[in-house]
Amino acid sequence: MNEIKKILELQGSNKSFVVAIVIESKGSAPGKSGFRIIVDSQGKSFGTVGGGAIEFEVIEHCKRLLSGGKNEVKKYLLTKKDIITEEDTTVVPMMCNGNVKIFYEVYGMKPEVYIFGGGHVGQALLRMLPNLGYHSRLIDNREEFCNPNTAPGADEYICTDYIDYTQKFIPSEKSIHICLTHGHSFDYEILKNIFIRKLDVMYIGVISSKSKGKQLKEKLLEEVGDDLDFSKLHTPIGLKIGGYSADEIALSIAAELQSVRYSKNVIIE
Repeated sequence: MNEIKKILELQGSNKSFVVAIVIESKGSAPGKSGFRIIVDSQGKSFGTVGGGAIEFEVIEHCKRLLSGGKNEVKKYLLTKKDIITEEDTTVVPMMCNGNVKIFYEVYGMKPEVYIFGGGHVGQALLRMLPNLGYHSRLIDNREEFCNPNTAPGADEYICTDYIDYTQKFIPSEKSIHICLTHGHSFDYEILKNIFIRKLDVMYIGVISSKSKGKQLKEKLLEEVGDDLDFSKLHTPIGLKIGGYSADEIALSIAAELQSVRYSKNVIIE
């Protein structure tokens, strides 16, 4: 598979990966400038930086970077001779006696947003999220609302029953869940399944009034347990920035997401 196509495929499925590219090659190094290799979150590699011991070294370093590393440049001396090198140069035992410089570019997963409900507010929010660096999934039990023509902007469209889906889905850690369905009973069941399963979430938001939000919490405490942690639950949803249109409500939700994502303290009235 072409490396560029593989990069686009991994980005489209929101998978973390590292691209290592030869940016300088001297002597008899097997990898020439422009050679690249991609290592995905499962440790699988695509492409090449020349093969042999240098490729093994590069793949192993990519795996280390997948655990939380940053973009960087590394120098390698390919030799079996016992020589003193610069402090920032790694010696790789190879016969070719060449030099290569590798640029490592780390692509992490985007925060995953599950939007339940493709109505007007959901559609408005989907128009905003791509520019903010989120990977969004739209879930709705109505086909006419769960498609790219009606609700453009989602990375994935899932038309299914809300209750069945939230009983089985496996979101990533620190995922984001926004309930904007066409019925409070749906919102409640979604919330209930998230809390019953004790999913690791960054944010849960439910569109509601203050009184309805209070009722949702009371019902959860009654039916799920009195030891629930509501610190990640935001209902009413969104920051108080004013406005009542779908776009204005979506903007308030996006602003609240950003404040939580970057751990900014926002004073709520």
